[in-house]
Amino acid sequence: MLQMDLPHLNVLTKIDNLSKYPSLPFNLDFYTEVHDLSHLIPHLNEEAPWLANSKFDALNSAIVELVQDFGLVGFETLAVEDKKSMMSLLHAIDRAGGYAFGSAEGANDTVWQVAVREGMGVMDVKDVQERWLDAKDEWDEKERQDWEAEARAREMNSTGRAGDNDDMDMDELMSNVPPNNGIKVVRKPPK
Repeated sequence: MLQMDLPHLNVLTKIDNLSKYPSLPFNLDFYTEVHDLSHLIPHLNEEAPWLANSKFDALNSAIVELVQDFGLVGFETLAVEDKKSMMSLLHAIDRAGGYAFGSAEGANDTVWQVAVREGMGVMDVKDVQERWLDAKDEWDEKERQDWEAEARAREMNSTGRAGDNDDMDMDELMSNVPPNNGIKVVRKPPK
């Protein structure tokens, strides 16, 4: 039996830069789910032919066998500037730490209800493959258009509200703050 002190999570970062390199021999899910790594050994020998038929070939085979026997290795993907990718990683971290089963929002839920709720809205490896490898340019264009639309909406909201708060007093803004909250407001005299 293998016992680990802490939960661990392996993360493949910089997925957004993967399209700048030569294409991978397999789809991304092959690398993240780590099922049958023996298919990688010939590709390792192609990358470094001077190491083929040496002690490294035997070492690679032994490591592949060890990883497959325990079945503990898997990877999550991360593109730091992508909000969906970051949220997907945060959900995986919560699952690894057990937080997914201890949140207050689903205290009376069954394990199956929690599992179904956790799987919704999370990017899986095929989504990451499509976003960052197969159709990167199309997704980048769509994302740029979404950002422009969001900036226009933010601009419209800021210009529409600019005149509303001009004559509002600070006391009116602070009226919702409960008394004795530990915050003391001190106003400096005008110069």
